Amino acid sequence: MSLLDDYMESSEAAHGSLTVQYGADALVPVHGFDTLDNVRLETGYVSTGFGQVDEPIFGIDYVNFQMPAKLIDMAVSNNILMAALDNHKLLRIDLENTVEVEEIEIIRKPNDGKIVKIFFDPTGRHLILTTDHGENYYHYEKWRRTKSLSKFKGVTITSIAWNKQATLTDPSTREILIGTKNGLIYETSLEPTDEYFRKEEKYFKQVYSIHESTMPVTGLYFEQFPVNNRKYFVMATTTTRIYQFIGLIGSNSGSHSPAAFGDVAEDRGERAMFENLFSNYEVNPGFQELPGELPRSELHFFSRFHELQQQGIAETFAWLTGPGIYHGSLVFGSQNVGDSVVDDVQLLQYPATPSEDDSGKLITEVPISVALTEFHFILLYKDRVRAICQLNDQIVYEELIAIIKGEEVIGMAVDDTKKTFWIYTTLSMYELSITNEERDVWKLYLEKKNYNSALRYCKDPAQKDRVYTAQAKDYFGQRRFKMSAQIFAESTVPFEEVALMFVEKEEVDALRVYLAHKLNRLRKNDQTQKTIVATWLVELYLSKLNELENLAASAHCSPAPTEATSLNPNTESYFLEQVDEIRDEFKAFLETYNGNLHRPTTYKLMASQGRNEEFLFFASLIGDYDKVISHWITEKNWTKALEVLSKEADPDVFYKFSPVLMENEPYETNQAIRYLSYVVTSINNTDPAIHNFLLTLYATQKTSDETALLTFLKNEGREMHYDLDYALRLCTQNGRTQSCVHIYSQMGLYEEAVNLALKNHDLELARINADKPEDDEPLRKKLWLNIAKHIVYETKDIRYSLEFLKQSNLLKIEDILPFFPDFVLIDDFKVTDG
Repeated sequence: MSLLDDYMESSEAAHGSLTVQYGADALVPVHGFDTLDNVRLETGYVSTGFGQVDEPIFGIDYVNFQMPAKLIDMAVSNNILMAALDNHKLLRIDLENTVEVEEIEIIRKPNDGKIVKIFFDPTGRHLILTTDHGENYYHYEKWRRTKSLSKFKGVTITSIAWNKQATLTDPSTREILIGTKNGLIYETSLEPTDEYFRKEEKYFKQVYSIHESTMPVTGLYFEQFPVNNRKYFVMATTTTRIYQFIGLIGSNSGSHSPAAFGDVAEDRGERAMFENLFSNYEVNPGFQELPGELPRSELHFFSRFHELQQQGIAETFAWLTGPGIYHGSLVFGSQNVGDSVVDDVQLLQYPATPSEDDSGKLITEVPISVALTEFHFILLYKDRVRAICQLNDQIVYEELIAIIKGEEVIGMAVDDTKKTFWIYTTLSMYELSITNEERDVWKLYLEKKNYNSALRYCKDPAQKDRVYTAQAKDYFGQRRFKMSAQIFAESTVPFEEVALMFVEKEEVDALRVYLAHKLNRLRKNDQTQKTIVATWLVELYLSKLNELENLAASAHCSPAPTEATSLNPNTESYFLEQVDEIRDEFKAFLETYNGNLHRPTTYKLMASQGRNEEFLFFASLIGDYDKVISHWITEKNWTKALEVLSKEADPDVFYKFSPVLMENEPYETNQAIRYLSYVVTSINNTDPAIHNFLLTLYATQKTSDETALLTFLKNEGREMHYDLDYALRLCTQNGRTQSCVHIYSQMGLYEEAVNLALKNHDLELARINADKPEDDEPLRKKLWLNIAKHIVYETKDIRYSLEFLKQSNLLKIEDILPFFPDFVLIDDFKVTDG
């Protein structure tokens, strides 16, 4: 829809259109234009086949606005449209509020000449008008009439380079450059004023001449370098020449900052801001010249960042010349005087089209005007407008302009701030609408095999898949297999198809790369697929390691390499370096995907290929220390086994392997005891694994002396850091009775502790443990009764029994009488009591 909502309701009675697309069988009327031949050719898009509705990218919208007089020139900036009429009036239209149209009077004298061109700054506030007699007028946004620029008298302006640093908060234009009809460049700064004796032009000073008075400066532009705010680039064009100027702004003394130069006055004898820059090009300035003479020429620039608040540096330019459109990129770096910022320059010749008669002769027509977008050149002719794609130089759009007798197409205006495009004739205005210009750019980049750019402009996964698939197949055909594998993994090409392609080419390395990237892209729920792919990768890694080691062994038999050739292919050093790289890659893979591997299958693969190092790494990684210790014991590497066991936290593993280590590595085991004792007692380590390991070493020693073990258990106290159940089982199985009794006691199982001591005929140990439940007198009495019963039954010595039981004040004679046989005489008790 046009921005001029109130003016652009096209009248179907007066205007219509007929659209044709390449490949269509017939012309299909779309909305009228029954009386006028208006033809639109649209080839700038290709259907992707993904259900998208391809709307035309380009289209002309007629502005239904009756001109009060003939239009001379038009400009649009920041959504403000200014039109100069041949009745000495200006029209000002705010495109965001089109209800009111301001009419501005051009104050002039009868002999001032005809207005030939207007220049509008990017902020949409400052307008300069020039006449063929060298009279110039200025209009500021709030004025009802123009003012004359007296210092500009005698100068016919042909181009202006506006200052991008001008802001909406600053009423001035800042420093600007002005190109003239006679090949001169001036610098000035304008600021509106209400004071009668004060001029809007702060100064007006010539800063350069191309020394060709018949060559107008048709294009002018300047840009600040991004890394140096005092270095500037200026581009100027005539109808046949293009100049580049690079240098520092300001005086040689450097006493002026860029912002201060707005107050430079010619009569104060100070230098204008750009004078220092142009002074380096006074003699033999370099320029590029193209043949041909045009009555007019234009210079345009494009930047993706065009809003006033965030204006970016120009990225590309286009120059309208006789032979064609001279265009290229701008690259700002460390250039200095005499250098160029222009890169990748090309000349687009104007398209030749069949003549309108029946001869079929191809004719080349030079456009009236040109505009530059990100991906297209817009060419305006006397009766039509065309769009040419920059990526393939093809005409992608053409539409006739409906003009009546006596009406002429004048030119094209571009709002560089809002990126809107306007076509104007002597009687009418049109907006050239551009919708979703980058829609098919991905396809064009794909055709040029510029895959990264194609991906950048893809709009949906289906388009990206098209690019990935084409890129992967292209690289595969170029035998760039590893890069192809990475990209195939991003595509939806069937897994088995890609895998088979690499297998048939015997490109195992590329297959490994493909599987790794594919595994990384599988979803979390694809557990079965992940296991299958990960297992396949394990097999490929193991085979690669074996292959490289075999190659290294074979290379070892070759002549010894020199220092210069040690890392050349086919040398032992080269292959060993490859082994290290693949091994590190494999370990990183195992660390990432060990949870997706089937452990028994993985162990079997590693063992079958003799990859002990990888076997042990995987077992350690998943915490399967049983496997690691078993391996080292099988290898009779007791030290390694002991080292791994010291890291284990599972008591069962301690119990399983400690005896064989004590038997085969007693010295190392004793050293371990000494070290771990130090760690526990001096460093106060509380790690249960350490305490369980030390307990195991004590309990499994070949000596029957339990002193060290008991000391360890007693030192642990109530806040023991070992596993009580494990400790009891370990001590029981190794016959550590005293330790078992202690552990029972620690667990609060006093009856079991006493019974175990009695079972081993250790009355003193039983007595000690019977007195431990100090707060539970019934339990203590029960324990002492057990001791009494044991003594009576075992010794059958009444006197000894009674004497021992005197150690407890809990039992009386009547408590123990049931334990004695019936034939015991009363005299035995008397003697004892006596």
